[in-house]
Amino acid sequence: MNLRHVGFLIVACATSLGLANHVQSDDIVSIDPGSYAAIAYSPKTTKIGVGYNFSSRAAAEKEALKECSADDARIVTWVNEGFCALALGDDKSVWGVGWSYGNGASTREAKAFALEECNKRTKNGEIWAVVCSSDAVKPFIKK
Repeated sequence: MNLRHVGFLIVACATSLGLANHVQSDDIVSIDPGSYAAIAYSPKTTKIGVGYNFSSRAAAEKEALKECSADDARIVTWVNEGFCALALGDDKSVWGVGWSYGNGASTREAKAFALEECNKRTKNGEIWAVVCSSDAVKPFIKK
């Protein structure tokens, strides 16, 4: 397999995501290059839905909207061969999203971008969801 077509991740922040039971901090995870993920969010209810390990963006988005199950649910981010994240702060009507994809994709980068964007719009941003496009890493959704 050509390494240019396989995404790798050094999961340095697995513990901070609550993923320690799934991967170890020094594990390298292979992300299927044909995989897609999406996150849906409802500003009215703060419900979150995710779709991951799909072979198309449309299928991942459809699953995320179904999982969110709110009338005002909308797709806020998606990714192919990587990670996407959603951050919320004090004002739940606004949010920030981030993503990281391809070789070297990382949850750290996706989360950092999401927090940066969120904190431009509201205060006290925190990560509410992180999802991998494949099933290499289980999704994190704040309860």
